[in-house]
Amino acid sequence: MRKIIKAISTSLTLIATCAPVSAASLQVTPINIEVAAPGAATTVTLNNPGTTPLKAQIRVYRWSLVNGQEHLEPATDVIASPPVAALQPKTDYTVRLVRLSKQPVTVEETYRLLIDEIPDKSNASGVVVAMAFRYSIPVFFTPANPGNGALTWSATRQNGKLFVSATNSGTRRVRLADLSVGDGNGKSTVIAKGLAGYVLARSSKSWVAPDVSKSANSPLLIEAQGDNGPINASALPQNGR
Repeated sequence: MRKIIKAISTSLTLIATCAPVSAASLQVTPINIEVAAPGAATTVTLNNPGTTPLKAQIRVYRWSLVNGQEHLEPATDVIASPPVAALQPKTDYTVRLVRLSKQPVTVEETYRLLIDEIPDKSNASGVVVAMAFRYSIPVFFTPANPGNGALTWSATRQNGKLFVSATNSGTRRVRLADLSVGDGNGKSTVIAKGLAGYVLARSSKSWVAPDVSKSANSPLLIEAQGDNGPINASALPQNGR
């Protein structure tokens, strides 16, 4: 398994496997987890509403932003117990999530909990395609007084592309939706409709944007929906190295 994988922003991903269709279908709650200090543990409920048994693999990844892009690596300071679950039909199963470090949380710590349904290939014919579910659940361990996110915006032209970036100097993530850029002349282009992603605490996130501003001296007008309402900002594109 690769040490590093890209984070996925959606809560649910479907993975196709060659196996007979099963009546089992993994369900997970909650799909967003926040643990406030001094708390260090929480639980997740797995449910099998189907008529056949199923198995699930549970893994925790440290979630960060590296060079503006989402990054996952296996976590060692937060564990899920058990790492594999066998669910009988019409039953719930409790998974415990525990932060091992005794150091106080001063800046929000971010993880992704990946829960994969393990396809049953015991009767696989290779003819029918079954859908196995993957949940990618954001997990936040927050300080006792988490504060707020604080975004500043920038834009850079590099390698023929325009990158719009948000830097969060605060101690808490900012969730962005409906991100768009405009050129000040009424022309606006959508970068992300719906969820645009999270700008994690003390991190920067970047998006590739249409170069709507043709003038070197013309700032981009940036609009989005944040946790606390509409965001309106501007950034003058700079030439990257």
